[in-house]
Amino acid sequence: MARSRKNDLVVLPTARASYGVVLLSHGSPDPRARLANDLLSRRVGHRLNAAVSLASLDHDQARLDGAVAHLQERDIHEIVVVPLLLNVAYHATSDVPEQTTQVKVSYPGIKLRVARPIGADATLLKGLDAVLKASGFRPSPETGVVLASAGSAFESARARHAALALEWRSHGWGGSAVAFASGPGPRVADAVVTLRESNLERIVVAPFVIAPGVLSHRIASEARAAGAIPVTSTLHSTDAAVDVVCRRVEAALIEDPRPSITLPRG
Repeated sequence: MARSRKNDLVVLPTARASYGVVLLSHGSPDPRARLANDLLSRRVGHRLNAAVSLASLDHDQARLDGAVAHLQERDIHEIVVVPLLLNVAYHATSDVPEQTTQVKVSYPGIKLRVARPIGADATLLKGLDAVLKASGFRPSPETGVVLASAGSAFESARARHAALALEWRSHGWGGSAVAFASGPGPRVADAVVTLRESNLERIVVAPFVIAPGVLSHRIASEARAAGAIPVTSTLHSTDAAVDVVCRRVEAALIEDPRPSITLPRG
């Protein structure tokens, strides 16, 4: 325990983390993605009082086994892996199970839980609202919004994002549409044309991605080419993203409880 001389305040040391969390992203060659995910990990760690490490399925050097090894070196033996995947598609159903199975074999002394992917959680619409608000746009009947997703070959994943875009309209926007940066489905230009048919004064395109990178840049470029307003900020800095990640961790711990782990209240 330390005492601050300036304000004469007692400062309690941070409690030692009793478990770890690995935020497992798709990965990106863009260094901004790593920085963004690092910010998200710090906020999650602070909220849960957990040791948080980053890993990726592709591109970045840090892999899941490396993140687990790093936490093990910190004497962390119980870990929750949270896939930072907004599409519940191939990566979530194939790559994540394959890699987590390999880690369980390689690290038999680690209790590894795998949380549900972030997915098309409706809470993230509040995050998109916050991103747009930071850029000067609030829900208005005169403004249409495009939820621009990375895209997927899985029809079920595209349908979930289309449903999320439709629900976004209930937040007070004049119209909403979904667009995909890759795979089948409407592109940003198609979504902009659809919204223009409603005679909206402005159309704003927001990337439905966790961190900035190649996809968010592509989405912004397509928005400009279509004559819409691009918003380049992403979900990583929003309270909504932190809330969803923490809920995934808490659900994984509740489904497979261990006496050594206690969740922080609030």
